[in-house]
Amino acid sequence: MQINRQHKSTMTPFELNHGDVLAYTRADGGLVNIELLNTSAEVLEREYARKAYGGTKGDISAYAFTCELLINGEPVSIKREVGNANSFYEPLHIAGVHIWFDAVKDIFDTSFDHRGDCGGFLIEKDFMGGWVCMPRQSARFVIQDADKSICPELMHHWCELPQRRPVIEDCYNGEDCWMGPYGGKFAHCGLDINMPAGCKLYAPIKFDTQYYLNSTKSGFRNNRHVGERQWDDKSRWLLSAAHIIDPLVDENIPCKSGVAYATTAGTAIGAHEHTHFNLQIIEQGGSYLLDPWILFWQMIQDQS
Repeated sequence: MQINRQHKSTMTPFELNHGDVLAYTRADGGLVNIELLNTSAEVLEREYARKAYGGTKGDISAYAFTCELLINGEPVSIKREVGNANSFYEPLHIAGVHIWFDAVKDIFDTSFDHRGDCGGFLIEKDFMGGWVCMPRQSARFVIQDADKSICPELMHHWCELPQRRPVIEDCYNGEDCWMGPYGGKFAHCGLDINMPAGCKLYAPIKFDTQYYLNSTKSGFRNNRHVGERQWDDKSRWLLSAAHIIDPLVDENIPCKSGVAYATTAGTAIGAHEHTHFNLQIIEQGGSYLLDPWILFWQMIQDQS
């Protein structure tokens, strides 16, 4: 199967099965063909042995996943590690594009929720709430022209980061990056960043509207906030943050970039005061949950 995409003002997520090809046209008219040949995943470290979650106690500390590609006919291998400092990675720069390698299906043990076993080793943590890390196809990627931003406007920092970037030690127990091995067994669907209760969140882009998706006032155990943006290229971004304390702006109205819109890290926080970040992109007939690190990566570029 061939999927055709062309440059637009925002980044483009896509998924491929083995043997599928993405034909991507850059802004300058250059064509980049990406064929997915193979994928795999493996456990790197087993020394976890912390508290059981959901009746399951795991021991996975870090793992890796790999894809083999043909990019314009040339073989390329990408390997990513999760659960250690390498979780916060640089995109591959090749053929005039940036490629973020987000996930492979091989990671996941789907026998747990009766979807058929993919032969992997992590269980979806939040699938009951509709938050699923596993790609529908063999692998999930994000692409953008290398000389373009993932976003058509400068991005503001979403929160204060003492080291100016996320660090794995501050991802809850040092595990809850995107797809991190929560409890040594569960794929964490989001990016947790530890911070003191009462810290402020700032709109990293202009929100067309923003609101609570669930709130403790409505009987939920957590406060989850969503900011939405519909871009001119017809893609729709949903930037979500959980563990909110109080909104600082009224709901269901626009919010300018850089405005402090909520205090955070204070509801249903568990072992550490933290904020849980999610990114969802809806476009071109698909809905994609992606690593929020991709947003933080661009924020760091824009604020350097």
